[in-house]
Amino acid sequence: MARRNISIPDDLDERLDQHRDRINASRVCAIALERELDMIEQQTRPLEVEESKVERLVERLRQQQTEKDNWYGRGRRDGEAWAQNSASLNELRAFEENWSGLEGMTLADFDPGDLEGWDDVLPEERQPEVNQQPLVLRGAYLLGWYAGVRDLWRAARTHL
Repeated sequence: MARRNISIPDDLDERLDQHRDRINASRVCAIALERELDMIEQQTRPLEVEESKVERLVERLRQQQTEKDNWYGRGRRDGEAWAQNSASLNELRAFEENWSGLEGMTLADFDPGDLEGWDDVLPEERQPEVNQQPLVLRGAYLLGWYAGVRDLWRAARTHL
């Protein structure tokens, strides 16, 4: 068995001396240290979770991210197409004025319900499909649409 020296306050040592024949200080210290170490190790030990559960969670989250990325890409392409093929100069200027609040916004910050009239500028053939999506996918599409229009308009307006 390993040996350790410990330091204790003087008054505790005096009390221990009075009861030395009735107490095993090494045993008491070992039990207290064991409890303390168990508590520390429990706090620092990684959670024991079935690997299959972790894999399913990771796969589901990756699929959600892929779906958001796909909707963002669709929105971006549709926004570019609208700016390039349909939007008038007045519509692009109105877009710049009315949608500028989205600059730097992420999906976590974005609520499509806060944008009035956003569905008026979406391609009619896309409106039913986009409106049926969960809010997070609608948000991804709209932010993509915004980025597509914004980038094309910024590049084009310097030539006007």
